[in-house]
Amino acid sequence: MTMTDPIADMITRIRNGNLSNKDYVVIPHSSFKEEILKVLKEEGFIKDYISTEEGKAKYLKVFLLYSGKRKAITEIKRVSKPGRRIYVNKEEIPEIKSGYGIAVLSTSKGILSSKKAKDNGIGGELLFYVW
Repeated sequence: MTMTDPIADMITRIRNGNLSNKDYVVIPHSSFKEEILKVLKEEGFIKDYISTEEGKAKYLKVFLLYSGKRKAITEIKRVSKPGRRIYVNKEEIPEIKSGYGIAVLSTSKGILSSKKAKDNGIGGELLFYVW
């Protein structure tokens, strides 16, 4: 069965692993997902990620971040979907939870957090929110 929205699948796996207090989740590999995970690591929402290979299949192992019993990710929500893409310019980039969260955007400069996109003065496709 083909997957129509691999980013939503990745977000759901991270959300479910976080809710059940898993140490890590396993996601099918793609370079696009790896760039998203790089942004989440830089912003402090995940501990780390590694790329693994089992036979011909490649996977990303995402290590979730907890501080005691407190979770680094309170909520993660998909915005732009295959059926309805949401684009924002530099003035329309939203501020999430008064700066406690970020939006992840796909821009002409690659995958960026809302903070870096504002600093660079560019907009793009609004992929998801995380706080």
